[in-house]
Amino acid sequence: MPYLIAELLPSAESDGRRLDRRPAQGEAQCRRGSMRETVELRDLSPGGARVLALSPLRVGHSIWLRLPGLEAQEARVVWTRGCESGCEFIHPLHPAVFDSLTPKA
Repeated sequence: MPYLIAELLPSAESDGRRLDRRPAQGEAQCRRGSMRETVELRDLSPGGARVLALSPLRVGHSIWLRLPGLEAQEARVVWTRGCESGCEFIHPLHPAVFDSLTPKA
């Protein structure tokens, strides 16, 4: 199964996040409407992902992210800074699936 290179960051409580996140190096397929593109994964948590796209994603829009080895996951864009965006999965990843995508070093 393909996986991403990742490392565990400090506890989510330290920066106000609900879930731990891990930096990620890899690509995902992104679909928004009829547009499809490959995006770069910057970090990943069971609840969402930070991605770098070729063009800005719009806050509030729904997208579909296909992570390596998984079916497409529906997500909502919650913030955008230039071409980098934070996306929240509609259905969070199961912890075992998250661990399989981002194995600990």
